Amino acid sequence: MKPVNIIGIYLLLAICLLVALPIWIYTCNPFEKQLLNILVYIACSGGIGGTIYCIRGFYQNLGNNNFKMNWTWWYVFRPIISAIIGVFAYFMIIGGLMSISNSPDVNYSKSVMFYCAISFLAGFSFNKFVEKIDLISDTLFSKKDTD
Repeated sequence: MKPVNIIGIYLLLAICLLVALPIWIYTCNPFEKQLLNILVYIACSGGIGGTIYCIRGFYQNLGNNNFKMNWTWWYVFRPIISAIIGVFAYFMIIGGLMSISNSPDVNYSKSVMFYCAISFLAGFSFNKFVEKIDLISDTLFSKKDTD
């Protein structure tokens, strides 16, 4: 089997797992703590966003005959990193470090689906989200001039 086919199968299995896991969590409710269920939903949403982005790049590069095997690890790690980034997007919004509106007030009454959508977007547009994290880090950890 060609390595390119293995990457395609991996991405297909990843998207299936990321869709099936929240359904299983919803129907079986295996965790006593509701927060764990929510974190699984949010992580899977971020992972789905990143995996869809990977699948899009995969078929576009295959279709244009410019698929490069040196990007293999990007295809492998992007869904995983996107799931993790999705969870941290949730933490940053709930923690008040990141706002998606002009209001500084954090609204904890948003539904899980709202945070899943934000997680999906963070996973899908990973680079833009990391740029936002860089801006927040610069603001929080910059040295102030003391004159």
